[in-house]
Amino acid sequence: MLPGHLFFNVSLMPYATHPLVCAQGQAARQRLSALRLGDYLNKTEQVELFIVNRAIEQMLRRSDVTAVSRDDLLAIYTDEGFHTWMMERFRLQMLRAAGHVMETGRSRGVTRVLALCESVSPAYADIASIAAATVTETLITGTLRQAGAGDEIYPPVRTLLSEHGADEMRHQAAFVRFASAWVPELSIDERKCLDQLLPELMMAFLAPEIATWREHLCAIGLGEVDADQVLLESVDPLAVGVQMMEAARVPRRLFERLGLSCAERFAQQASQWRPP
Repeated sequence: MLPGHLFFNVSLMPYATHPLVCAQGQAARQRLSALRLGDYLNKTEQVELFIVNRAIEQMLRRSDVTAVSRDDLLAIYTDEGFHTWMMERFRLQMLRAAGHVMETGRSRGVTRVLALCESVSPAYADIASIAAATVTETLITGTLRQAGAGDEIYPPVRTLLSEHGADEMRHQAAFVRFASAWVPELSIDERKCLDQLLPELMMAFLAPEIATWREHLCAIGLGEVDADQVLLESVDPLAVGVQMMEAARVPRRLFERLGLSCAERFAQQASQWRPP
């Protein structure tokens, strides 16, 4: 491993190039990128276990929707389990090869998504579950492509993210096919519930994890006041809104094509996002 290697694309870490961070030295920036990668591993693992595979269990029960075969759904279910194992193995590899401890922990974004699913009426629980999986599976591919891009990224990280991204491209296509057949079959009330929930799910998944980033900055040696200054000066709400719109391009177009109004409301929420 070269001293200049990072573990996550700094274009997704606007705070990593702040002068106060750079003053900590390359080792600190490397550690910061390792913390960001660890957060990604946790978030992705929890999405796969608690959002996607739970939804696939519901989808397997829907014999009325045949756009995605049972064989394909079970293949995705198996893929997602394999990804969690692959990430656990990678945590061990990072410790052995680079000396970085990749701690497991909860993802604030996944916690928000699950809370939204639990907030709906029990009658719509399956709809919320499938909606959450459709959103996450159509959002994650672009993030994976970005996260591992660049020659400065540690090659095993690039390989991990590339292989994961290839699988997620197939999953995205399957969820688009499923949603295209599923949404038109929903009742008026079910569509209304889905339409209200979708923008909230996209915002919950895509909104920057400011509190987590603050913890990471403090972990590399910045004081709380300096960490707050770094975030204030690095996180541009307008740029964040644009990035969220681009990241959500596939689900926005999908649900707009299916006659839902959630894309417009998501655009409004994204443009109005401000740091907490």
